Amino acid sequence: MFDSCRERSSGEAKVAVALRGRQLSCTSVRKLFGPLLILVIVGSLAFVQRTVLVDIWNRLIELPRISLLPLLGAAVVMIIARGAFLAACSPGVTLRQAVMTDQSALAAGYGIVIGGGLVGTGMRIHMFTRWGVAHISIASSIIATAVVPSFSTWGLPVVLLSIPVIRGTATSPQALAVLVGVPIILFSLVFWWMALRSAKVFLLVGRFSAWLRGFLLRKISQRFVRIRAGVERTQPLAFSAEMRAGLIALLRKRWLVIFASSVGTLAAGFTCLWTSAVVFEVQGLALWEALVAFSLVRVVIALSPIPGGTGLAELGLIALLERAGVSTIDATGTTLLYRSLTWFSPIVVGSLMWWRYSRSEKSLTDSA
Repeated sequence: MFDSCRERSSGEAKVAVALRGRQLSCTSVRKLFGPLLILVIVGSLAFVQRTVLVDIWNRLIELPRISLLPLLGAAVVMIIARGAFLAACSPGVTLRQAVMTDQSALAAGYGIVIGGGLVGTGMRIHMFTRWGVAHISIASSIIATAVVPSFSTWGLPVVLLSIPVIRGTATSPQALAVLVGVPIILFSLVFWWMALRSAKVFLLVGRFSAWLRGFLLRKISQRFVRIRAGVERTQPLAFSAEMRAGLIALLRKRWLVIFASSVGTLAAGFTCLWTSAVVFEVQGLALWEALVAFSLVRVVIALSPIPGGTGLAELGLIALLERAGVSTIDATGTTLLYRSLTWFSPIVVGSLMWWRYSRSEKSLTDSA
């Protein structure tokens, strides 16, 4: 009898080990899927455009080194502009802290293929909490920095494309974009106007925040201990009324600064694109066409399921620039320079800033 019990226990243990191994295998596959997908996309693009890429490389190495300074300047302006917008939406946060937080979260959002945006949000909560920012301010900041850019993402192309629609010179895709974009913007404006005026409507935001908190805790890996701890400190349902009051107070006191810094972020982003075109010595690109391409590629990035719109953003921007009359080589070269400033650079800069923050935090913990 004892032998049969031992055999049964041994068999159950083997089944448990096998199931555990299968679970780990599935988890490993899921983790590898995202990076492999990006590698496939980038590799496919590079293979299809290999001749063009060789020509672009030859043109880049022929550029004088001093011509790269405007690119560096555009990248710095973009970093500061994004930090200024976050600081405007986050009372009690300095520009230096905002830049460090924004770039660290952006690096996670672009660099971690699955759940990077969620990890980035958790990083912001963690860093702000460590710096003594009130939970109400953190919640208001997260809402403001999510809602305001969404209006500019959809609003800018709608405004730009409405001009040819009004003049009667719009193409069918342009008219369709305006037809889709206007209702989205109007619905968002009405919803947030009602949410700020009605506690019941704003309760929907509180419930969404609670759901997001739970989703974050389920998705953020256990190894991100400090980030999870920051998320766990928030209690969205407990202060949904306070959250509404905090958001109203934030907008009343800082609406002009928030609006100005949001416009500054847009201007900095477009500066990166225009500077890339100038440095690459693009011919035949009008300022208006570049602005339209910039506004539309932001929509592509926002709708892309891949972090940072990798692959889709490049293809979309190249197509938009070619439609504006730019050659394939010029369009591809401009796109690669632009994306190096707005996608690759934040991953590098943000990773370094997070490393520095982690070291300083560890030093404070050790000294305490």
